Amino acid sequence: MNPLFLDTSFLIEYIKGRELSNLEVVLTLVREKSVYYNGIVLTELMSGVRSLKEEKKIESMLSGLTYLPTKYADYKQAGQIRRSLFKKGLSMSTPDSLIASHAKSFKLTLVTLDAFFIKGGELIGFPVEIPSK
Repeated sequence: MNPLFLDTSFLIEYIKGRELSNLEVVLTLVREKSVYYNGIVLTELMSGVRSLKEEKKIESMLSGLTYLPTKYADYKQAGQIRRSLFKKGLSMSTPDSLIASHAKSFKLTLVTLDAFFIKGGELIGFPVEIPSK
């Protein structure tokens, strides 16, 4: 299986302890250091923190993943992705376009619960997996 990029929506459900259909595969790839996240995901997770205990739980969870720093080329590609989708009548937020940029650049499968990414991933050219809950 391709290395994975975990979207915020997946990680939130994981933190809540929800059963996710692909959790064993994800955990196996975490042990193999083949699971990634970026600053957008970190920002979104931290913005929802309600306690120090919750913050520590998130930091512990993220410590097992590989952080992808965002570079100039990622922002440029994110803008190109947004522009190409606008031309097709679709809108993608800047944060989501940065996630898409990383998934595409590093040939990662995006694991998300955001159904928009199925259509967007197909149009942009990267695989997307939506686990069932």
